[in-house]
Amino acid sequence: MRNKKGQVALEFLVYAGVFLLIAVSAYALTYFNQRGEVAVRESQMFREFGYKFQYAAIVAYRGGPGFTYDLYFPSNIDGKPFQLVYMTVGDVSSVKTVWNGTSSEYAYLYTIPLADYEPGGGDCFVPGRGGVNIDVEKANGHILLSNEVTDAGQVVIKVHCGG
Repeated sequence: MRNKKGQVALEFLVYAGVFLLIAVSAYALTYFNQRGEVAVRESQMFREFGYKFQYAAIVAYRGGPGFTYDLYFPSNIDGKPFQLVYMTVGDVSSVKTVWNGTSSEYAYLYTIPLADYEPGGGDCFVPGRGGVNIDVEKANGHILLSNEVTDAGQVVIKVHCGG
């Protein structure tokens, strides 16, 4: 009789251990799967968010001399600020957006019309990094892009802080 009680207790512990192993494995798989989904969703969301800055430069360029494009945007995403840089390197102009998401850093580069992108008025610019680096928190979610043409015929897009 005593051996059967010991055997029952041992079987119970084995079954409980197997059940716990399966439960922990299922939890781990679900956790890592969802974590990967969050990274994919954040990446897609931030990539789409960056297109508005590309679109603003395209509209300001195509608007011609004297045209100004007014752009409003959130100054942070999920409580975290992002970086915004308009730049021209060689024969390519681009706008770069960088954001530290939940699990990784996302950086996207968008091609924009070839022009000289220069800081205009306002105090939202971060000096010394190359290009027009904008401190989005100081810009209060508002910048203006104005199209100007030099005497030599060169297109200059001035980026102003809307404040």
